[in-house]
Formats: sequence, C-alpha cells, structure tokens
Amino acid sequence: MVKYKSLSHERFLECINYLSDNLEKYLKDNNLKVDFVCPIIRSGAVPAVYISNKLNIVKFLPLQIKHISYNDGKETIESIFNPLEFVNITKEKPVFLIVDALQSSGKSARIAIEEIKSKYNDAIVLYVCITKKYLSDDFKDIDYFDYAFQYNEGEYSEEESLKLGIDYYAPFFSWEKEEDQINHPDDLEDKIFF
Repeated sequence: MVKYKSLSHERFLECINYLSDNLEKYLKDNNLKVDFVCPIIRSGAVPAVYISNKLNIVKFLPLQIKHISYNDGKETIESIFNPLEFVNITKEKPVFLIVDALQSSGKSARIAIEEIKSKYNDAIVLYVCITKKYLSDDFKDIDYFDYAFQYNEGEYSEEESLKLGIDYYAPFFSWEKEEDQINHPDDLEDKIFF
C-alpha cells in the first residue's frame, strides 16, 4: 500500500536548485539554449515556473497529459491538450524542456516526448522531474534526463527503502491534497470532458 507524505517547501526548493544547477551546467557545456519549457500540466506547472525563472527561460508550451478513468471502466493516460498543433517553429533543432513534479510510470513523459518528436524529429529533448518512482523509466533515449530523488510506491518496506537510498513515502506537493492522491477525483471522465 502506498503511503504518502507532504514534501516540505524547503525540500522542494532544494530539489529545484539541484535540478536547475545541473541543467544550467548541461546547457552551458553543450552550448544550448532552451527554446520552450513544456510543463506536463497540472503538476509540472509549478516546478516549471521555478526552473524557468532560475534559468531565465521565457517561452512555455504546456502539455496536458492525463490519467483518465472513463465512465465505462476504461483507464488510459492520454494527451488532452497539445499546443504543438498551434505553433510553427522554424529552428532546425529546437530545444524543449519537459518538466514534471512526479514521475510514476513515466508514461506521461513518454507521451510528451513522442508528441514533440513527431512534430520536430530533430528536436533536442530535455526532461526533469522533482521525483521519480524507483525503477521507473530513465529515458536513456533522449538528450538529457534528471530528477532530484526517487521514492517508493508501496513496494518496499522502510528498511528496504533506506537500503536502496529512496524515500519510503510517496510525496505529494504543497499545491496538492493527500486525499486527491488516494482517490484521484481529477481522473474522472466527467471532470475532464464536460
């Protein structure tokens, strides 16, 4: 069973600083400039704003990718808003920074990567998240991937988590409610399509 714990604002800021410092070094070492920050909405919006301000990145293309529980019992993760359909980027190798707060399976990030690559095959794709579930996708097929820490999603005991160097508790963020992490009312079809 997944156990949750609120991530303090102080730890959140430590994670932002860690990710921003690493990303800034990567960009400098590779002579790159991020053209668009692509937060995975909703959760990725908050860290994306912090990181973009720290690195002075101006342009955003938010992607809304959502787990959906349909009324007929079907469950999916799918794109419900893709602004790439509305822009025409002429740069030969545009640089996109995907940002999320929490990566569970990695499927949302994979969808975001595929949407970018389907429109801009030569795009440089960077992806950061505050935390990722232990052993979830490490995205070795993109240009850059980083996270601040890993967490347990109910598979490991506290002792095993400590030995693995991962957080025992799955985090929820200050802009989220613990109850929503347990019951997922925002996943319901009627909340998304009305």
